[in-house]
Amino acid sequence: MTTIQLPQPKQSRAKETVALVIDAARRAMRASGESAVRVQEISSETGVSIGSIYHHFGDREGLIRAAYVHQFSESVAADIERLKTWSATISSVQDLRARYEEMLAFLANYYQMMPVAERATVIGNAVSRPELRAAIAESHTRLTDGLTEVMQNLADAGILKEHIAPRAAAQVVLGLLHGRVLTEIDNDNSVSLEQWNRTVLSAFSGLVHY
Repeated sequence: MTTIQLPQPKQSRAKETVALVIDAARRAMRASGESAVRVQEISSETGVSIGSIYHHFGDREGLIRAAYVHQFSESVAADIERLKTWSATISSVQDLRARYEEMLAFLANYYQMMPVAERATVIGNAVSRPELRAAIAESHTRLTDGLTEVMQNLADAGILKEHIAPRAAAQVVLGLLHGRVLTEIDNDNSVSLEQWNRTVLSAFSGLVHY
């Protein structure tokens, strides 16, 4: 089993230092990719010594890994909270139908929190990096757990179709959401995000009594 080595400081000052460095690395990666992550430049930008950066992250690869994981985990945490808050307000099929526009807004925000291209980059980079893959897998499992809880709430309310297991439904929905990544490599990008989201909701309706 892969050991995940990510900075987990306990003191508030150290946490602030780690967050500052990760934020700088994320900005650099967003602007010009991994090649833009230079420890010397990040040290100059943040005022954090090179020694301290290496102490917390081990090496440049450790910093890049931490930036990817932080980015993915942050969006996952926000997704889970929104899903749980939303599902708590749904008690009937009628409620679900009435929340169609709200569900569309959720999908739009889902991609806004972490754009499709960034999700694709994180997942793509995880394939050849065992430690990154293990850390991303942990975050994704938390997202699946959270969505499974949402599906269980729908099942308890008699909304999810009886023959469908809540976790299977959660995995199918996540597959639909992540499927948007594939459109980034499609030469014909005529399908708008709104069209995609409406199609996702149409597919989701097949899982529930709608």
